[in-house]
Amino acid sequence: MRSERRMKGLVMCGLFLLGAAVSAAARELTNPLTAEEVACNELQLERLLHRMNAAKGGEYHPPELPKTLLVSYSNANGFYDGLVATSEFFRLDVGQIPPADSYEQYLAFNINPSIRTLLLDPKRLELPQVSLNREQSSSSLVRPGSWFDIVLTLDPTLGKGERLTINNFVEPAVGAPYNGFLANSTKPGRGLVVDDLLTPCHEKLTDFDRHVFSTLQRVARSSDMNEFLQPDTEVAIFRGEDPHVYRLNFYPIYQNLEERGRMAVELRVFWDEHGRLTTAESKILGTCTAEGQSGCTDLRQRSLRWFLIPPVFGGKEYYDNGATANGGFYLWTQGPSAPTTINLGTLLAGTTWNRPIW
Repeated sequence: MRSERRMKGLVMCGLFLLGAAVSAAARELTNPLTAEEVACNELQLERLLHRMNAAKGGEYHPPELPKTLLVSYSNANGFYDGLVATSEFFRLDVGQIPPADSYEQYLAFNINPSIRTLLLDPKRLELPQVSLNREQSSSSLVRPGSWFDIVLTLDPTLGKGERLTINNFVEPAVGAPYNGFLANSTKPGRGLVVDDLLTPCHEKLTDFDRHVFSTLQRVARSSDMNEFLQPDTEVAIFRGEDPHVYRLNFYPIYQNLEERGRMAVELRVFWDEHGRLTTAESKILGTCTAEGQSGCTDLRQRSLRWFLIPPVFGGKEYYDNGATANGGFYLWTQGPSAPTTINLGTLLAGTTWNRPIW
């Protein structure tokens, strides 16, 4: 009898330890990456951004709304998604008064390769095709011809073909004239193949990573330290080596003022035992010491700051400017600011974006 009780006790102990191991494994929400994998992601997203455009282009002619184009990875297969956001604050000249109702407007999108490689002409070689798709449920659609028009393009070619193009124009009612709305665009992607944009760097990204990517797309913003010179900006969001580290590269676009530069940010994110985001430590990475170097900041004539806004209903409400979280800044004459701590729990309070995972 004693032997039987002892056996039952050992079985129960084994089941407890197994349950604890499974529970611990479930709480590993991210995976460590190698330095090579991080560098691959960083350069891959940078090459993708070079092929995309959401900025107006040309000289600044205030009043204008700066735009931010953010991209990251949408799944383990190396596909992409992103967001284009207009700014709440107009680019103004001295003495100009901004137009009314400048809510942030959004164009959410994803980029996916098509399974079909056979083209219409049977004499053409098979080519991977790529689609640029508008995500209507995450976009704030507008009537064309306003301050808030967003047109996003992607060049999938070797420089000799048409671009993929979508916009945030509302679809006209049935029977109404076509207004130019573009929700999807598909073309062969030879240029993306050459740039190695359709091959994943690794398959270690998790659902939790992608949730953090999507959240950062909605809340990460930047601005020039000079309030009268606000650039359009491109942002790459990806993982760092440490399981808690996320990276953001901000590329401000200054028309004829500075060559394309970069402010590199390291964001160390923490979460509780239920997977809810709690705090984050923001660190601006130091100045690059060599041409073409990655994992560093390369701004030579401009100073940039970044911050996180409280989530808003795009196109319908303003964010509370007093509730923004400071992420730090880079002064081109001095270098990066000191690291800062961000309360993500407070920032995301009142939303469904920080629910327990278990």
